Amino acid sequence: MIRSEQNAADWALAEARARSRESAEQLAVRLRWLSIVAMPIVARLSGQPIRSPWFEGLLVLGIAYNLSISRALGRGWRAPSLSLATAVTDSLFLLMSCWLSGGIHSALTTYDYLAMLSVCTRLSFVPTLALGALYAAELSLLAWLDGSLWQGELPVKICYVFLTAIFVFPLAEEARDRFAEVLAGHQAQRRLLHRLLRTGEDERRLVARELHDRGGGALFSLLHGLRRLREFVHPRDAGAEAEVDRLIAVTEATVNDLRALLADLRPRLLDDLGLAEALRELLSRERALSGIPVSFEVATDVLPDSESALALYRVAQEAFTNIRRHAQANEANVRLARDDGGWTLAVEDDGNGLNDGRAGLGLRTMQERVEALGGRLEIRSAPGSGTKIWAWVPENLSGEGNGDSSFSR
Repeated sequence: MIRSEQNAADWALAEARARSRESAEQLAVRLRWLSIVAMPIVARLSGQPIRSPWFEGLLVLGIAYNLSISRALGRGWRAPSLSLATAVTDSLFLLMSCWLSGGIHSALTTYDYLAMLSVCTRLSFVPTLALGALYAAELSLLAWLDGSLWQGELPVKICYVFLTAIFVFPLAEEARDRFAEVLAGHQAQRRLLHRLLRTGEDERRLVARELHDRGGGALFSLLHGLRRLREFVHPRDAGAEAEVDRLIAVTEATVNDLRALLADLRPRLLDDLGLAEALRELLSRERALSGIPVSFEVATDVLPDSESALALYRVAQEAFTNIRRHAQANEANVRLARDDGGWTLAVEDDGNGLNDGRAGLGLRTMQERVEALGGRLEIRSAPGSGTKIWAWVPENLSGEGNGDSSFSR
């Protein structure tokens, strides 16, 4: 158990470091866009000769390059080789930009220091020093092409490059470590919450099964016995007839209440037929309880696995509890769809909206349940303008097998 917990912690830290690297790459993409916009302005304001149209063509290539990096990051590419490749490509891009706009004397050489700041946030120390050496070699090449290799300006620029790496890297590394630790801690809390929720659902399933097997069986025996007793009551004994009829009505009401309780604890349709049918049954009960017309749309042929389905079902359950008790709505709409590598559930009503636009304890608990699966939940509401609850859960591995927890006559 200790080993598995340690492995989980190590995995979470490694994943957090990868996320940190991805965030640094995203920041580098934004800095690249700023540079592409600012570089032609700086080059022209510096009054240095620009080799056009080569300079403009290089900027177009830079735009295409940055778009390709954005697409790669959007597809989840987080390999360390990506950071190294982009850092080297950035250095070559800056080399060509300086060569086309004044050489070693170009104002764009200041971008070398800014690029080294970005390198410090993305790479470890040895590759960072290697990139510093690459920038020094490129500056030396520019100086050699301009015939000023032995002038004092080149050593100063090279010193700035290495000083940037030496002084900024420790700060960037500490920031990366802190970010990774915080993110790993958040993931550990999310895993713990997930386990607590699963334990709670297991308890619900156990209670539902016990109520079904013990309480349900006893109630049905009692109901059957009362109906048989009704047949033996003397027709002229009106008092006995009325009492037996009253006991039958009370028992039937108790059976219906128990059915509703078991459906809330663990809906059988969710285990047997999937989320869509379970939601239909839930909405049918809500229509009967509140009298509010509810439309339901299923825009997917693939239904989520058990844990994701249960989370979305609980969101719908809590949403309609609020609608029935507080919203005073005239109608409600529910939509289940597949979206962005997961499933979305939207519940919308035209009621009073949430008080002060804030969710209650039940919806906050649902938000924690969804986030424990790596999803997210949004609540949009304004007084008098209704409420929309939007939940998204990602694809997950199937949960544990679910027991029979329903109660049927």
